[in-house]
Amino acid sequence: SLSQTIPFPSDFGDENAKAAAERALAYMDLEPGTPMKDIRVDTVFLGSCTNSRIEDLRSAADIIRGREKDPNIRMLVVPGSARVRLEAEAEGLDKVFMDFGAEWRFAGCSMCLGMNPDQLEPGERCASTSNRNFEGRQGKGGRTHLVSPVVAAATAIRGTLSSPSDLEPATLEPANSVA
Repeated sequence: SLSQTIPFPSDFGDENAKAAAERALAYMDLEPGTPMKDIRVDTVFLGSCTNSRIEDLRSAADIIRGREKDPNIRMLVVPGSARVRLEAEAEGLDKVFMDFGAEWRFAGCSMCLGMNPDQLEPGERCASTSNRNFEGRQGKGGRTHLVSPVVAAATAIRGTLSSPSDLEPATLEPANSVA
């Protein structure tokens, strides 16, 4: 849970679990006791066939609409299928993401498994809606935190792992306002 802290390996009763926790902490470069919401990320990946359905894109767009992306965050949005991409574009969701500063991509694997240039650099940290985070999946030395689409959106705004409940209310201007 985002309201918790990074666990201490000593919290695990089983020696194998302790060893696995120590290895994961070292690989992820995390310190036990660190609040989850203090973990800064470099990239937000809203994609994969499991978490970029049209309803996922709608819920993420609802969160970012009227807000600004953290300037240090790179955000990639990759619809789960060509059909989802077309539907999202028909609803104007692509514009919401691009206006926010995200990269709107064609449907495909992209950063989900880093099979193309969409990869993390060594030491780079990503909040990702993909469904697996084993070592090197998004790029050699990349550090992946699995999150939901709404957590991905909130994280892109704050720059740290965040829940939508951590956000200030959006400041939306009426569509017919005159500047």
